[in-house]
Amino acid sequence: METLNDNDVNTKIEARKRTLNKNEQFIVLLLMPTVMLIMAFFYDTPSGLIKGLNAIRLSNDVLLADYLVIAGTGATLLNASLVTLINIAILKKMDMKPNGIIIASLFLLMGFSFMGKNIFNIWPFYIGGYIYSKVHNIEYKNVIIVCMLATTMAPLSSVLVVSLSSNYIISLAGTLAIGSFLGFIMPAVSSQILMAHSGYNIYNMGYAGGFVSILVFAILRTLNIEFERNSVVLETMDYGLLGFLVLFFLLFISLGFVFNGFSFSGYKKLLGRTGRLVTDMTRLDGFALTLVNMGSLGIISIIYVIVMGGVLNGPVIAGILTVVGFAAFGKHIKNSVPILVGVAVASFFIAKDASTTDILISALFGTTLAPIVGEYGMIYGIVLGFLHLSLTLNLGVLHGGIHLYNNGLSGGIIATIFVPMLDALKKEEKDALRE
Repeated sequence: METLNDNDVNTKIEARKRTLNKNEQFIVLLLMPTVMLIMAFFYDTPSGLIKGLNAIRLSNDVLLADYLVIAGTGATLLNASLVTLINIAILKKMDMKPNGIIIASLFLLMGFSFMGKNIFNIWPFYIGGYIYSKVHNIEYKNVIIVCMLATTMAPLSSVLVVSLSSNYIISLAGTLAIGSFLGFIMPAVSSQILMAHSGYNIYNMGYAGGFVSILVFAILRTLNIEFERNSVVLETMDYGLLGFLVLFFLLFISLGFVFNGFSFSGYKKLLGRTGRLVTDMTRLDGFALTLVNMGSLGIISIIYVIVMGGVLNGPVIAGILTVVGFAAFGKHIKNSVPILVGVAVASFFIAKDASTTDILISALFGTTLAPIVGEYGMIYGIVLGFLHLSLTLNLGVLHGGIHLYNNGLSGGIIATIFVPMLDALKKEEKDALRE
């Protein structure tokens, strides 16, 4: 009987691996929003969906705007699918190939289309990015990802269009102008802010947009433009959505396994990456293993929510899909789970209840600090969880909820302070050893 050594096994696995071209990769990315689109019509009638989309249009979208409550499941799925499909169409029109940050951005848009982003309020930031590309004589494709991420301030569009003037046309024009200006400055602001945390906060736009939103919110308050924050979220489990997410995450794992030559070979190497920006899993480990990583973190995120006693409402689904998206851009089990555990432990001291939406999304979005765990060790996940939960629960008052990536702002502040502190302690340890 023929026996195979490790080299023979690896050779056979490599021979079976399926390299997907960019069109095939886009087909994989189209699966989830396409099924969402179909599901929307099973949840509601066409007239009900239109009514739900109108309810989304009229909402102020500030944190935490749970579209599942505001508009119903069908309209929410329709909104999420349309936002994602339109952005995929834009990327394909620009002849861009899916990579880590593109996948992360698409899933971020999809997730936040359950709580704050919609087909009505995101476009001013794209216009601003387009103007930026023309002024600086660069291709629009070079800033389109920044435009997609800059929609963290999408609630501002919803707030301004009903607050600037009693004349709707004037309000709409003012909203487009202000949103476009913010979209125009974000490429430069986000690039500059990256240096502050040295790549240890994966949600860099959350940090950059947070500071801009704080300034904008202060100006709005000075001008006596007031608005209420949303606090009503879905409190019952939608088992249809639960099944949908579980099946898709298992599908990602299965597809990755098949495309990787019916093997998980190479995944251990992926788990060894720190996740520090820029860690593009699609470039470093391949599209197939990226799918495995995305599906694995998706399943773990759902298990975490259920174990903590939570439900899948709009904000929680946004958190889960964001984790899944950024599993293509730095996150994996080893550098993310310690933070989930850290927030869970911290919640029993701070809030006494780990099942509330605020705590759950702090844990899920808190994985923005995964690179610190990847660089310095899993034990710091507990410390980071406590710091992140403490900070994120108190930051919303600074930007009034018009900044959706609140956890990215918290993560940026922690990374900016915590990483230099760890480096200083390491230097002291080295100095002590020399003596």
